[in-house]
Amino acid sequence: MRIHHEEWHAHDRVEASEPGEPHELIEHPPQQRLWLHVVLFCATVAMTSVMVSPLFSVCLMSILTAHEFGHYFAARYHRVPASLPYFIPAPTLFGTFGAIIRMSPDIPNRKALFDIAAAGPLAGVVLALPITFIGLMLSSVQPDSGADGNLRLGDPLIFQLFMRILEMVPEEGMVVFLHDVAFAGWVGLFVTALNLLPMGQLDGGHIAHAVFGRRSVHVARLAFAALLVICVTVSWNYAFFLVLVFLTRIRHPPTRDDSWSLDPNRTLLAWILLGIFALCFVPEPLSIG
Repeated sequence: MRIHHEEWHAHDRVEASEPGEPHELIEHPPQQRLWLHVVLFCATVAMTSVMVSPLFSVCLMSILTAHEFGHYFAARYHRVPASLPYFIPAPTLFGTFGAIIRMSPDIPNRKALFDIAAAGPLAGVVLALPITFIGLMLSSVQPDSGADGNLRLGDPLIFQLFMRILEMVPEEGMVVFLHDVAFAGWVGLFVTALNLLPMGQLDGGHIAHAVFGRRSVHVARLAFAALLVICVTVSWNYAFFLVLVFLTRIRHPPTRDDSWSLDPNRTLLAWILLGIFALCFVPEPLSIG
């Protein structure tokens, strides 16, 4: 779900004349293979349907697609070349490893970087929240069988809030059996939280650099250390994820003009995204009962 930067060949360039204006055309992207995007999308739909259910697939793919096209259209607005989403099918619990877009590393300034990074999580969570709520309405509270091997999902704060609203907080000896729609919502919120971690090439890493500039490296290192502590003291669920972040670099590269600072509206939106992260993050996402 992260934005993947790659070196693309530059062609015509025109600088924006005044701060705040959308940047003019920076680069012409290479010709895209539309058939490949379609094949990967269909393969991911099939895999998520097989691994869980067609209804789960429809809900989850809607969230992932909204997320990726949020990035895509924001990049187009700022004249930053970006590819269509590459969905990644995988025979995992969810049936997918998410999706990425290829985007030019030549970002004009921190405002453009913020807009492109923030558009994905915002677009995805707009669908994930109602899907989660409706899914919980379709779920049921049942006695806990106590059987070994049952998969248990950690409850993010937004899940706990929705369950209180729906008056379905399980009592002692009871558990919530998630409907496939709720499961898709949970995965969507989980992916949103992962992407909002303020490290490297994750959406949160882009947002942190847009807010703090070169000081964002300190935020990234702190976030990496905090997640490492969670791995050691709570759950190893995030261990593989930490390795990937480390291999793709914790530090965020600068934009072409890092001197631009965010306006009050974007700064407020950054705080809102931090709140979304807090509501969606869960220290131990998966455990075996």
